[in-house]
Parts: sequence; structure tokens; C-alpha cells
Amino acid sequence: MCPKTNNSVNTAESRVMSREVFDKLIPLLPRIESLELNGLWGEAFLHPDLYLYMLETIKAHRVDVYTISNGTLLKDDLARRLVELDLNRLVVSIDAATPETYARLRTPAKFDDVISGLERLKAWKEKLNRKQPRVELAFLGMKSNIHEFPDFVRLAHRLGAYEVFLQALGEVPLVEGESIAKNDKATGRRVFAEGEKIGRELGVKVSLLPADQFEEDRGDRNYVPDHRGLRKQCQDLWNKAVVATTGDVLPCCSGTESMGNLNEKSFEEIWYGQAYAELRRRMLSDNPPDMCKFCTGMSWVEDSWKQDMRFFTKDLVLRRLNRRLRQNPVLRKIKHTVFPPKATA
Repeated sequence: MCPKTNNSVNTAESRVMSREVFDKLIPLLPRIESLELNGLWGEAFLHPDLYLYMLETIKAHRVDVYTISNGTLLKDDLARRLVELDLNRLVVSIDAATPETYARLRTPAKFDDVISGLERLKAWKEKLNRKQPRVELAFLGMKSNIHEFPDFVRLAHRLGAYEVFLQALGEVPLVEGESIAKNDKATGRRVFAEGEKIGRELGVKVSLLPADQFEEDRGDRNYVPDHRGLRKQCQDLWNKAVVATTGDVLPCCSGTESMGNLNEKSFEEIWYGQAYAELRRRMLSDNPPDMCKFCTGMSWVEDSWKQDMRFFTKDLVLRRLNRRLRQNPVLRKIKHTVFPPKATA
């Protein structure tokens, strides 16, 4: 299912980020609101010592850290350190509620390894009286697994997960015809509604990613033939960047064209450079880049000032205020005095 292993995206060869490249980001950390510490088209926990070095360095600056993983390498020592170092959010891609379906989709990984890893993480959170990392589980909607989504929500509850995502599958050669979002929206709506009902009963948030994947006018890869008056619900070009192992700065996880390289320019030079400026201009035009039109991770929304106001007030202002509360020692003390953290149930 991975675009890289199916040669569907122009990503760099598999490699590990050097500490030299990572260290170039350290001066930026005081100004970063959150950081996704992921393997770009790869597994974040393949090199746990390097991952934990990065996580500890980032958390020293009180920056929120999110990680996406397949969960197969979540051993006891790693689970304990993730809790101790206060990883904020862990998203685990499972795509199945039973060992049999998991084996068909994710061989040679083992379903039991993932489940036991998440159980260890839950146990360490309880033992250390921590609420983080918040666990979220991802489920790609396919013909071969969609019937298990309601049970997947039940599984998420047993594992202490906060949220479940039913995610649209972007079809690549080995899974052509499998996407529920593309080929069977009616089934997708029905099963999602069932899972959502179960989630309300159990206290698990159940979400669609993207939110509009089951609307009838959304075509292949969530594409809208006539996008006049619409735009993608995406602000990545203004508030996010991806740094690859090579030092290349990419506009997002789906962007394949480098905006510049940290081994040649500073981040500020790249962020305010011509390549970024041109890409932002195109994103705001009536003809956005193809990678944006066909992105399966973002919804289409009305192109209006209301969307702009929602972005600038909720996403920018409130997130930056929350960052100040986290990073200022005095404000953090006041916050924790007024709103003390609750014990994990």
C-alpha cells in the first residue's frame, strides 16, 4: 500500500537521517509549535536509539511531538521511554481487527506484535501515571477489510486509544480496485456510521480522513473535476515543512519537489525563497498543483473568507497561545496549578 515501495512517488533512497542534518534543525526548535518525528514513507522506530535521541532533544524545548508507526517494533523498553519522554501523540496504522485480515494485508508483520506493543504502552502510562502519548489508530478503507471497522473501534477502546481514523486509500498498482472511498462510497458511509455509533457508546472518537471521502462527486484520489469555488483544506505551505533524510525541505509528505537543501541554505532562506513563493501562489490560484488536487489526505472546502478566518483564529492564534503556555515556565506552572493533570484511569 505504500507509494514508495510501489515506485509511485519520487522519494529518496531508503536511508537514515544523520545527526548532522538533524542538528541543523535544533536552532529552530524554540520557534516550532509541533514536530512530526516520522519516517517519510518509512518506519520511525527502525532505529530506536536515533529516534529517542531526537525525541529527547526536541522535548527539551517543550515542543509537541507526534509520530506515525506501524507498531511492530513497539517493545517494552521503547514503550517505557516514549512515556517517560512525554511523546504527545502516537498514530499506529493497523488496518485490521483480526490476525487473519492483518496477515493478508501486512505480511510479514504480526498482528499480535502490534497489539502487545500497544498493551505495553498502555501499561506504562498507567504505571507512571501519565496521559501521554495519546494513541490514535488508523484504518485504510479497503474492500478486503471494511467489514472489520466496527470491531476495530471496539479494539481501539480496549487498547485505550483516543481516536480512530477511517482513512481513504490512495490506490497504487498492488491495491487497484480496493479503495472503498473510490469504488463503494455507500458501503463506506454505512460502515463508518456504524463505527461512529459504537465509538460514541465507548468514548472513542471516530473520524474520516479526509472528511469528504464518501461524497459522491469525489472521484479518483478524492479529485473534484470542477473545483471552481473550492479549495483543499490545507495550510501546509504556510505553517509546515518536511525535512527529508537528505536535508531536502519538502512542502509536505506528498510533495516530491525540493524547495531547497539545508546543507546548502538556511531554513529561513528556503522558507522565504522563490520556490516556496511560487508554490504558494499556485496553491491560491484557480489551478493548484496536481499534487494538491489529487491529495487523498485533505478535504475540499468552500473557498471563502470564513475558511480564512477559521484558519487564522483557530489554527494560528490558539495554537500559538497554547505553545506559549507550554514553553514559558511561569505560565506552565499557573496552568498546571489551575488545571492539574488528571490521573490515567
